Amino acid sequence: MSEIEELKKKLAMACRMLCFAELVDYSGHISVRIPGMKRFLVNPHPISRAEVKATDILAFDLEGNRVEGKWNLPSELPMHTRTYRAREDVQCVAHLHNRMVVVLSMADRPLIPASNPGALFGPGAIPVYQDPALIHTNEQGDEVARTVGAGDAAILRGHGSIVVGNSIEWTFAACIDLEESATRLCFASMLGPVRFYTDDELRRVAKGRRRMPVIQKIWDHYVAKTKLAGLMDDL
Repeated sequence: MSEIEELKKKLAMACRMLCFAELVDYSGHISVRIPGMKRFLVNPHPISRAEVKATDILAFDLEGNRVEGKWNLPSELPMHTRTYRAREDVQCVAHLHNRMVVVLSMADRPLIPASNPGALFGPGAIPVYQDPALIHTNEQGDEVARTVGAGDAAILRGHGSIVVGNSIEWTFAACIDLEESATRLCFASMLGPVRFYTDDELRRVAKGRRRMPVIQKIWDHYVAKTKLAGLMDDL
């Protein structure tokens, strides 16, 4: 299997796992750079995120043109193209429709690290892109990329989120941590004032959270769970 074929299979796996984790629904997408090329892979617009296959994966360029595959590209592709343009270090971009992250944005509550999963994104609150409209233009994509800045994620108010990383595995694990951080914060807020992490606590916890063995452990756990559910048999 070639490197690109392996990337397509891994991206299809990640898409299915994001759906299994209820971080994407009938919409949402994840993309990855093709090493050594100015091309990228992404899951297609019309195929269910629960059943996308490696053969469904599309390739596109930085202008948003489809260069490989038969399906239509995601309608919010500018979120990917403009982030890749802005950040050469980013290798993977995911757009989620994660429930609890959106709930916090609806209540205008900042997502500030108060648990170990949240430490991955600290310090301070995760930035929020305030326009709830779908990201269909390059201008919107540029503003989303500016909102992410040099960080790992941004919240799209009332809409979802964008998560970026240096690999499919790292980005997937960050997607899991982002929603878990929001969920724990929502529940804790019901009980009273929340005790947020100090900068020193964030630094020490994040150092361990970003280790590749931890990232791989999260990835492997969801691969196993998704396989047990019978959702990996026909990749």
